[in-house]
Amino acid sequence: MQSLLIKNGLLIDPASKTERKGDLLIKNGRISAVGKRFAYAPGEMEIYDASGMWVFPGFIDLHVHAREPGGEAAETLRTAARAAAAGGITSVLLMPNTRPPMDSPPLLRKFIIKARHRCPVNVFFAAAATASRAGKKLSPLKKLKAAGAAAFTDDGATLAGPALLLSALKAAKKLKIPLLDHPEDFAVAGKGVVDESAAKRLKLPAITREAEIFAVLRDIFAAGSAGPIHLQHLSCAESVAAVRAAKKRGLPVTAETCPHYFSLSSGDIKQPNADFKMKPPLRRENDRLAVIRGLADGTIDAIASDHAPHRAAEKALGFIKAPFGIIGLETMVSLALTELVGKGRINRLRLAELLSLNPARILGLKTKGALKKGFDADLTIIDPLAVFTVKNAFFSKSSNSPFIGRRLRGRSETVIVAGRLVFSGGRFFKLRALRNM
Repeated sequence: MQSLLIKNGLLIDPASKTERKGDLLIKNGRISAVGKRFAYAPGEMEIYDASGMWVFPGFIDLHVHAREPGGEAAETLRTAARAAAAGGITSVLLMPNTRPPMDSPPLLRKFIIKARHRCPVNVFFAAAATASRAGKKLSPLKKLKAAGAAAFTDDGATLAGPALLLSALKAAKKLKIPLLDHPEDFAVAGKGVVDESAAKRLKLPAITREAEIFAVLRDIFAAGSAGPIHLQHLSCAESVAAVRAAKKRGLPVTAETCPHYFSLSSGDIKQPNADFKMKPPLRRENDRLAVIRGLADGTIDAIASDHAPHRAAEKALGFIKAPFGIIGLETMVSLALTELVGKGRINRLRLAELLSLNPARILGLKTKGALKKGFDADLTIIDPLAVFTVKNAFFSKSSNSPFIGRRLRGRSETVIVAGRLVFSGGRFFKLRALRNM
């Protein structure tokens, strides 16, 4: 593999907490050197001029639904991976709520191999924590880890019942693999579809905030006695406060939120448009601001898309009958740049922590998440001055986005995975390096 030199970019490394203009040399898929300027002979290596660009360690999305197997009409491994690359993401963690669920070692191995051959980005798989995601007994967790599982979760369902949750936490801790939980008390949520703050105005049944808060508190207490837990898609101010308090006590809790929870609130649902239907639902404005504070002060560890594609015909069923979820792989990075960095709520280094360093640490990816010698040459190169309007034209097979028509500033210009150019300037490249771009 020929060497690749990234020149003149602003190198943003969250591990060393440094930003500096300089060059980055890649050899054999790894970062070989980082410095101010490297001399080279013409034709000696491939050159990428990153002048005016921000160079980050490759962004990692901890929460993606690719729908394969069973839901290929809405998304496939390949289309999800292409959407990720187009959005500036070099690694994704896929959720196991497929048909059939990702709960058996042979099935997991099959799709790991399939992803390796079809996907332009790194694809990691979370295996189902319980058999069939039914919440009755644990999956064969040890065998699933041996088959390649990067995490365990029943995402879309919660690990109900204290005994089962404690058993799962203890097993995950022993196996040194993260357990992710969807914190929702389904008995409290009932048949609601929007937050209570919007229910009366839209004449729709409510999901009360206690559905999330009660589950978050339960998970935190369980983690204190049994082992680390990662909380998915936080949306409530009380949830953020609970995680903040837990961290102050030294409890092994990490958490993520999604762009919709810091970019939208329930007041943005102008009509019962099912592209605004997600779980947890959009909350009140004070919840949105609390989520932003949590991202800024270190309470929330990561931003994840919770990319949940659905066919247009399904979303057209209306707010009551349509499935929960929105797509997010292609808008996550630009929303963070616009709403967080662009508005001075966080700086570039904090963004790198939320999208690179912390997700890598949560998943135990020891050679990702930093611009350091010997680390994987996964890079996200950002054009901070790009301005665009989100259009109903995605690399994803689905288009159920509430952000269509929204004007954003800052976007991924180029994605490099294992030292190879994958996506740049709006187009995909074959798995080969670039020359003098």
